[in-house]
Amino acid sequence: MRHGVEFNFSEGYLKKTGANAILTEAGRTIEYGKLINCAGLYADKIANDFNFGLKYTILPFKGMYLKYVYEDKPVKMNIYPVPDIKNPFLGVHYTVTVDNAIKIGPTAMPAFWRENYDFSHNFDIKELLPVLTYAGWLFVKNSFGFRDLAFREMLKYSRKHFICLAEKLVRRIDASGFKEWSKPGIRAQLLDKENLELVQDFVVSGDKNSVHILNAVSPAFTSSFPFTRWVVENHV
Repeated sequence: MRHGVEFNFSEGYLKKTGANAILTEAGRTIEYGKLINCAGLYADKIANDFNFGLKYTILPFKGMYLKYVYEDKPVKMNIYPVPDIKNPFLGVHYTVTVDNAIKIGPTAMPAFWRENYDFSHNFDIKELLPVLTYAGWLFVKNSFGFRDLAFREMLKYSRKHFICLAEKLVRRIDASGFKEWSKPGIRAQLLDKENLELVQDFVVSGDKNSVHILNAVSPAFTSSFPFTRWVVENHV
């Protein structure tokens, strides 16, 4: 513990046990003055325990990147496409990393469960069924153009097509350099279950005992400090 802060790793939230207490997966009861839930992929489940966010669920999307380790710096800065305001995802862009690499991506492919980083990681049948159900409804109804989005994202399984999208953003790049897939990320995308729409704004609920950050949309990392100040000033 430093500066009054204690970190507990590999000790997930299990359930609420009282007005100001929770139980962890390690069997430990933690009492609190005010709980702030920013659990990402599981924020909705924790919020539901506190009777908040009942109309929402997390629909996970997998983001994959192709990596290019370079020597001559063909791209020197991040490059982004013009966003489509109808689409909650940014589209393929360039990210320059600190370890002499360029990443293009991400994809926005529906994940089949919340931690679907690979074919078996933390597989959960209880998460698979609702994800398939909601994704299926979105596909059939083509809510907010979901069917078209799904088809466009499936095309990105073709490395050639994926790289071609990135090539349109620059004058010249050696496409053969993109050989390695980097570690995927899972986007915790909030879905409004009542109208079957992907929520494209921050959603924060709570009361005097708890605050629940249900959705942290892009650019969440870039805006993290002002957003944190807003949460503290208005909800804590």
